[in-house]
Amino acid sequence: MSTELIKILIADSDGHTRDVLCSYLAGDPNYQIVGRAVNGDECLTLAHLKQPDVVILSSTLKPTPAIEVCEQLILQTPHVATLMVLPQGFEENLFRRMMTAGVSEFLIGALEKERTLDAIRSAVDKAARHRRVQESKESRLCHKVITVVGPRGGCGCTTLAVNLCCAIARSPIPCDLRPVALLDTRLNGSDAANLLDLEPRRTLAEVAANVSVVDHYVLDSLAATHICGAALLTAAIASTARGDPLPRSIMTSTLALLRQQFAFTVLDLVETSSEAAQAALDYSDTVVLTVAVDVLRLRAARLLLIEWLAGNLPRQKIRVVLNDIDPESDHIETARAEHILEFPVTARLPFDGRAVPAAINLGQPFVLTHPDKPLSRAIRQLAGKLGAQVPEPPRSGLFGLFGRNGNGGRHAGICACQRGVAAAGEITGANKPIRQEDSK
Repeated sequence: MSTELIKILIADSDGHTRDVLCSYLAGDPNYQIVGRAVNGDECLTLAHLKQPDVVILSSTLKPTPAIEVCEQLILQTPHVATLMVLPQGFEENLFRRMMTAGVSEFLIGALEKERTLDAIRSAVDKAARHRRVQESKESRLCHKVITVVGPRGGCGCTTLAVNLCCAIARSPIPCDLRPVALLDTRLNGSDAANLLDLEPRRTLAEVAANVSVVDHYVLDSLAATHICGAALLTAAIASTARGDPLPRSIMTSTLALLRQQFAFTVLDLVETSSEAAQAALDYSDTVVLTVAVDVLRLRAARLLLIEWLAGNLPRQKIRVVLNDIDPESDHIETARAEHILEFPVTARLPFDGRAVPAAINLGQPFVLTHPDKPLSRAIRQLAGKLGAQVPEPPRSGLFGLFGRNGNGGRHAGICACQRGVAAAGEITGANKPIRQEDSK
């Protein structure tokens, strides 16, 4: 146990716990109270500003429940230990949520000085051990969360997220990890599921109706695995779509578990205004702002960048990717786009009027079926810039072709007889071609 000064933040709405703790710690040179919070928002703000070693929260914290504050603390200040003060006879479900949220230590019943000081020291030690373990893991492989988002619809974000996922799936990773997960946050039906020709059994919308956090068992029931190795999780599909926003706790617990199990997590973020979306942006290692190359979308992207930077989203987390969704996009050069955005461009995706509509219509990601296309090469290069080590595909292409079978079911493997992708651009009837700019 370190003899260094332990900085403590206390969060309690009614003041009783706060007063008792202050009496225990007053005059002790080993402890310093750096803040006193009366609600959850103030606790999160002070934790960010004061950078305490331990946050002690009363379970009676209002209006935001203490457990939800703990879930946010572990995301925003993961180095901080959390200690929860609980009443006698607390609910068993709360204990389970505490473990999922990463609460370091807890006290039950009436406070006693020695027991309280022992719990504080134990919380600090546990947080330090966890930090050392995480630093050791990250030295071998950084578990990355990449969020793909656009300033408005029609920027091709879902198409990019799906194909980026399929490209990353080929990266070499340790055998104890899965390669990549894709989380589609669309609440009116999953476009990502259609682009991958998958049908998840359960969705986050269904889960959110029954629980407040996602654990390992729930996560396993949500994932549908694509043939390339990517796992798909969706907020909703057509049959479960309600449009209700996902709770922040569902988003944060899902991302925390995905980071543990997968080398990469790609998040297709549809909007940025909800609390869950803000939590996802904060939690992400990289935010890929995908911008269709026209003046209106470039200006919308500039406004979004200004909003993010004003809201303290770190500039170094943001990567701007230009997407040529139209054959005339090259009239706007990259240098001019950077001038409009007032932000550097990381990559530019070339227009492809045949491979993209075919991929959308057939549910066959073009990085797999057309790996030699300039667009596929550009996405593999982008994956490399985001930290993945994507090998070049064999000349014969990846995995062959796969797609929807004759009775409308979903693929379970590589099909021997397939519709020709070369002619997919001329699909007619029910599978009317979809323009590239129509894909979100």
